[in-house]
Amino acid sequence: MMRVLPSACLALSVAALLGACAPKEPETATEPAVAATAPALKLPVSINATMVALVDHASEPLWVDTYVAPTTDERWAEAEYNAYQLAVAGKLIQLAGTGPNDANWVSDDKWKADADELSAAGMDALAAAKARNVDQLNTAGDRLVAACESCHRSFKPDLPTMGLYKSPNYPPKTE
Repeated sequence: MMRVLPSACLALSVAALLGACAPKEPETATEPAVAATAPALKLPVSINATMVALVDHASEPLWVDTYVAPTTDERWAEAEYNAYQLAVAGKLIQLAGTGPNDANWVSDDKWKADADELSAAGMDALAAAKARNVDQLNTAGDRLVAACESCHRSFKPDLPTMGLYKSPNYPPKTE
């Protein structure tokens, strides 16, 4: 028969007691977790319709051939409003819509870069309108035109509006 030393018995007893008193790990659900994925955002209309409704409409009073710089509070407020539309439109057109080319466009890095440039030009125009600075507004307009032309050369060289009508209020009234 083997003789157990009292100190060994004491150590085994303490270990058993500590193990029994130790907090247990919380039980986890045995059901598999379902990954919550949000559906991809999608425009309810085509990117083209978004462009005509927002970008064409907002840019016409600011940078078309008949452009006249704002001189009244009303026209500066209109410039601010249009600049907001341009800034937002650059982000919206990075979402696919219902158009036949939309999914291809939004997956293209050049499309994203041109759309971001549209937003940046809109933000420049907003800062210019808030500052009532015609030179800054013209510079923002040049940036906008460059972004639009770059995108159209790559993605829509022959069909700028694809048959959609522009703003019913164009051309704008003169001051």
